Amino acid sequence: MRPVLFSVGPLTVYWYGVFVALAFLAALATAAGRLKRYGWRPEIAYDIGIYALLAAIAGSRLLYILEDPREFLSSPLEIFKVWKGGLSFLGGLAGAVLAGAVYLRLHRLPVLAGFDLLVPSVALGHAVGRIGCFLNGCCFGAASGVPWAVVFPDGSAAHAYQLREAGLLPPGSAWSIPVHPVQIYESLAEIGIFVALSCCLPRSRFRGEIFLLYLFLYGIARFVLEEFRADTPAILAVGRSALSLPQLTGLGMALVSAALILAAGRRRQGA
Repeated sequence: MRPVLFSVGPLTVYWYGVFVALAFLAALATAAGRLKRYGWRPEIAYDIGIYALLAAIAGSRLLYILEDPREFLSSPLEIFKVWKGGLSFLGGLAGAVLAGAVYLRLHRLPVLAGFDLLVPSVALGHAVGRIGCFLNGCCFGAASGVPWAVVFPDGSAAHAYQLREAGLLPPGSAWSIPVHPVQIYESLAEIGIFVALSCCLPRSRFRGEIFLLYLFLYGIARFVLEEFRADTPAILAVGRSALSLPQLTGLGMALVSAALILAAGRRRQGA
């Protein structure tokens, strides 16, 4: 909950940027090791990693802006300050998948088999990156009275939201009211997904199964965890509930991937 790691003159280093870098390194290291174990060149992980990182930053920033453009209307140049936070993982995932598919196709490598080997590391990197979100105060949770709820200081995204938009704080409040540490929830969920995918990989039945399993597990996790978040606006009312864009996207990912896994399983049985 301290966004700035240190400042030296005009240089400011943010915890968010540090953990994004650590997430990238963790994903690269584990992906390279896994590729080597399965007979692929480990250098492929580093090559794809560079292109996927650039595409992920562009995609994640774009989706973040589309989810709530009001933040940038008064200061358009803030769009380019990605080191301060404000990245949507779902947009980044789409960008990284596209970049990875193009790379594998251009190098005449099996795309789905490559995704199966790489995607567990995506989950691990995401788990590390969410710790940066927690320290940065972005992607914050809804107000809560659970014993492990956390508070964020004045100047954080959670404090600003509660003060200006939700009207939950009186002017001059030094701290937000307690909220769910939803960033930590998601980090733990991603660690669980990483372990599950790593265990299932040697037993996979067809190319693309591990990648589809990731989409299913993360889609379910994101759909559930969005219920504990307060920073994503609702776009669709369903009865007494309201669903956000990430929630709808997560649900769609889970349903489509589950259908594809079942269809592939039936084809194998009929073969």
